[in-house]
Amino acid sequence: MKTDRKIIQQRYREKNKELLKQKNKEYKEKNKALIAQKNKEYKEKNKERDKVKKAEDNKRYREKNKDKLAKRKKEYYEDNKEKRREYFREYKKKRKENDKLYFLKEKYRNILYKAIKHKTSKNGSSELILGCSFEEFKLHLESKFESWMNWDNYGLYNGAPNYGWDIDHIIPLTKAMNEELLLKLNHFTNLQPLCSYINRNIKKGR
Repeated sequence: MKTDRKIIQQRYREKNKELLKQKNKEYKEKNKALIAQKNKEYKEKNKERDKVKKAEDNKRYREKNKDKLAKRKKEYYEDNKEKRREYFREYKKKRKENDKLYFLKEKYRNILYKAIKHKTSKNGSSELILGCSFEEFKLHLESKFESWMNWDNYGLYNGAPNYGWDIDHIIPLTKAMNEELLLKLNHFTNLQPLCSYINRNIKKGR
């Protein structure tokens, strides 16, 4: 009996498709406020469920398309290299002018970067920041090297894992609210070598 009723209803819908479409349109026009309120209530009621579902869908998509996304990210980085550099240059310049703590963070980073690139500390400034001699700091980093890491691939990045490495602050500098804490977070015990792909994509995106 139910099957017969379903068949009749289906035939009616097919026969009166345009009529039903027009009635549906008229109902929506007449009840805009009511429909909008119901949609809002439904979204509020199912906000957490939809948030979890979206996160799960995004995670499945990333896992399923890992290679494609990595390739796309690498291509984007290569195509927009100069544009990105210019943007970050301007951003850093403006922020350093207005944020003293940010200025110091960049200054300390620059001192350590130059010291490692030249494999020496000419004026001892890096040693004051690190809390140890530069040679001791090098040994500290080398003790944490992964098999593919060496001093020649420090600071390199091409959008792929295990290509280059950065000096990573285990407790990030963003946690420093004053200069005293900033110095503590630049102590050698809070520094480690980390794959630049992880440091610039995964860790920074958390």
